[in-house]
Amino acid sequence: MKALNLYSVTRVRESGEFSLLEKALSGRAWHRPFSSHEVDSLCALVERMLAYFRESGTGKDCLRCFDGFFFSYTIEHISKEFDLLKLSSDLGTVLNIELKSESIEEDRIRRQLEQNRYYLSHTARTILSFTYVMETDTLYCLNDHGYLKQSDAAELARALQRPALEQFLEEDIDSFFRARDYLISPVKEPERFLAGRYFLTNQQADFRRQILETLEEAGRERGPVPVISLTGSAGTGKTLLLLELAVTLSRRKKVLFLHGGPLREGHRLLDRRLHKVKICSGTETPAFLRELPEYAYILIDEANRFPSGALRELLEHAEKLGIPIVFSFDPHTILGVIPPMEDAEAVIAGAETLRLELSGNIRINRPVFSFLRTLFHQKDRGGHVDYGCIDILYAGSAEEEKLLCAYYEAQGYERLPASPAAFRSGEIISQEFDRVLMVMDRHFYYDDSLHLCADGVKGAAIWPLYEGLSRAREKLCLIITRNPALFSSVLAIRTQSE
Repeated sequence: MKALNLYSVTRVRESGEFSLLEKALSGRAWHRPFSSHEVDSLCALVERMLAYFRESGTGKDCLRCFDGFFFSYTIEHISKEFDLLKLSSDLGTVLNIELKSESIEEDRIRRQLEQNRYYLSHTARTILSFTYVMETDTLYCLNDHGYLKQSDAAELARALQRPALEQFLEEDIDSFFRARDYLISPVKEPERFLAGRYFLTNQQADFRRQILETLEEAGRERGPVPVISLTGSAGTGKTLLLLELAVTLSRRKKVLFLHGGPLREGHRLLDRRLHKVKICSGTETPAFLRELPEYAYILIDEANRFPSGALRELLEHAEKLGIPIVFSFDPHTILGVIPPMEDAEAVIAGAETLRLELSGNIRINRPVFSFLRTLFHQKDRGGHVDYGCIDILYAGSAEEEKLLCAYYEAQGYERLPASPAAFRSGEIISQEFDRVLMVMDRHFYYDDSLHLCADGVKGAAIWPLYEGLSRAREKLCLIITRNPALFSSVLAIRTQSE
């Protein structure tokens, strides 16, 4: 994607023609249709600034001020969109302008600009943040201390004319926004979590608010003991939100945090460092049942990995003691029913008083998530997706597989096994990797309904493959060995998107 001149692109006002012109000027990979509201608000901003330059007499070569903007740029890995970005060539300064066609609350304007500053702070030292509201012809500016004020054209003009922005980034903006800069795995990167160097999406923040309000209300009114389910597919940020809740609740009373498998070192470090938060493995359930009266809240991650009997016992004890529980789990909707987990989920569903479902993947980038949906059910195809971050390779022998794996591992790919034992051990659960490599052998095939199966079974037999592939944050390599029919089918997913 290339930067463009805002004056040039706004000489066309009809949304269809604008979209075509924008694609030609920006070199966008695919056609992005813009609504009339998006076009009108951008045109109104440009006209507002042109009028200021004419009236103030400061508009010599003013068209150059409109150079170098990336319009409607999205960080693909996390679907974070910016209306207007201009970055200095040395990446020391960035100008961000958000466009609104209608009036909204100033608090929402501030929150969006603060969120944008979080993402941009990984790239630039100086961040200039503005919002333009077309309906009221109003400009707002957010300063470095998070203070939002009503601004004017003169202040935005000074930002546009900053010497630092005279030389600007012209293309290849994607290389400066990497998934690893934003996506945090609190178990794999506990120090970043403890330092507060992470960000909740709007949905995560909203669910956090709903859960805290539910728990607070139940405490005041002494009503039914809350049993809350927090669900979502892999990569939606369940563990991060659950640990954020643990920290918040522990400011009041003691919290028991249970993980549905063996603990990793990150769990242990968090257990040592978090005050009034006890982190235990689900394998230790009988041992801590006696200690339940010490805790005011119970949070359970990977809850559907617990035996259904253990969940029933835990729920019974918690209800008698009046302890609220928040369960977190992935119902594996892509794979269908997985019997052992289905039993656990049924127990939870029978007791829950509130269910919240996280959507919008923040761990897996959009192409990988789209690819996985189609991989596991070939009828579930989305629109055009650039699968450039996914390699599909074939190995005709064990020796070829070994060589290809070694080649990709040398490039920083983490090879993950597709065996159930590897995931039951807990060594991979709650981890993410920038680059993931997995192998599919002769056990995998597509049935008549185009569902992926292994050894005659879909769902339970292939969940380790899904668990592994869904750990990829940036790149994915899938090596299919001694299975030409499967290779042809999977390669078709990769190539038919182009």
